[in-house]
Amino acid sequence: MPYDLPLSQALRQAGWKVKIHDLERLEPPHVTIYCKRRKWRLSLRNGGFLDLGDKSSQIDRRVRTAVNDAWQRLQQEWDRIHPANPVRGPDDDDRNDQ
Repeated sequence: MPYDLPLSQALRQAGWKVKIHDLERLEPPHVTIYCKRRKWRLSLRNGGFLDLGDKSSQIDRRVRTAVNDAWQRLQQEWDRIHPANPVRGPDDDDRNDQ
């Protein structure tokens, strides 16, 4: 079952959505940020974008703050949904990069 990060009503009405999909088990752990038809895929391992050309400045500051505030929760939800592809792999060290 996918996970939707709760956002304020104002952000939802503006078309923003933050989601972890349940059918992406073979992809690197990430959260998908949507604004209407536009999307950004943000790595849950290092906080970088998975797609070239994407920039954090393209995302509403309030959405970025919500994602940053929920970072550990997003990592936990990915691990719950995709236990065979956890955020922390066997080669990762103890850092919690963002």
